[in-house]
Amino acid sequence: MGEVCQFKGVGRRGGEADAASRALGFITNATKDREETLSQEKRPLRERLKLNREASRIKRMKTAVGHAARLLHFDAHSERNAQLWNKKFITLTYADVDGWEPGHFGAFRKAMNHWCRQRGVRLRYVWVAELQKRGALHYHVVVWLPKGKYLPHADAQGWWPHGMTNIVTAQSPIGYITKYASKATTEQAMNYPRGARMCGHGGLQPEGRRHVRYWQSPMWVRDALTGRADIRKVTGGYMDKFTGEFLPSPWRVVVGAGGQVWAYRIDQQPTELAA
Repeated sequence: MGEVCQFKGVGRRGGEADAASRALGFITNATKDREETLSQEKRPLRERLKLNREASRIKRMKTAVGHAARLLHFDAHSERNAQLWNKKFITLTYADVDGWEPGHFGAFRKAMNHWCRQRGVRLRYVWVAELQKRGALHYHVVVWLPKGKYLPHADAQGWWPHGMTNIVTAQSPIGYITKYASKATTEQAMNYPRGARMCGHGGLQPEGRRHVRYWQSPMWVRDALTGRADIRKVTGGYMDKFTGEFLPSPWRVVVGAGGQVWAYRIDQQPTELAA
C-alpha cells in the first residue's frame, strides 16, 4: 500500500481562490483530496490475517514429506513380487558452506534414477533439504529398493562431487525423514539459498500424487471439492482436473508498506467504523 501525502493550505490567496471556485460551482483538487481521505477513513473494514510466508512454506513441506513417505512405503509393500525391501537413508553434504548451486541435487537424482533403470528397478524416494548450523545446506534422502539391490556411495560413484555422502539402512524410513522435516524452523527457511527447494519425492503413482496434492490444499478447498477431486491450484483459486469445476478463492492478499503480507476474505461482512 502506498503512502498518503497530505498538503497544507497555500495561504490567503489560495483560500480566496477556493472560495471563488466554490461560488462558480467548481471543487478544487485540495478539497477533493480531503473528501477522498475522509471517505477512505469511513470505508468499512474487513478482518485481516497477517501471513508468515516462511511458516506456511514449512507447513506445506511437512505435509508433503509425511504423506509422500507413507504412500511410497505402502505402495512398495503392496507389490506382489517384492515383499522384502532394502530401505536406505542417504545424506549429501557440501564441503563448502556456500557450495550450493541450482541443479546439483537434480544431477544426483538423475544419476540415481539411471542406475535404477539399468537394473529394472522403479526408484522410490523422498528427500528434505536441511540447513546446518554452519550455514551449509545438506540433503536427507530415503530410498526404497528391492531386497538385494544396494546403491553405491554417491561421492565415490561421482554422483555427488560437492562433498561427502553417507548411506545407512533405515529401519523406520517414515520416521527418519519426517524427523528431519520437523526440525525446520521459520528462521532457517528465511536463510535457505534463493531458489533452493525444501523437499521433494519421486516414484509415486498418479493416484498417490493426487493424494499428496489433496492434503497440501487448504481445508476450505478440501471441504468443497472432496477427496474424489484431482485438486490443482490455478490463477484465482483451485480446480478439479477431473470435472473442470473451478473454485474461486475467497481470499485476497495485500502487501503492506513494511513488507508484511496480509490476507482477508472478500465474502465476510465488513465492520462499520464508528462515526
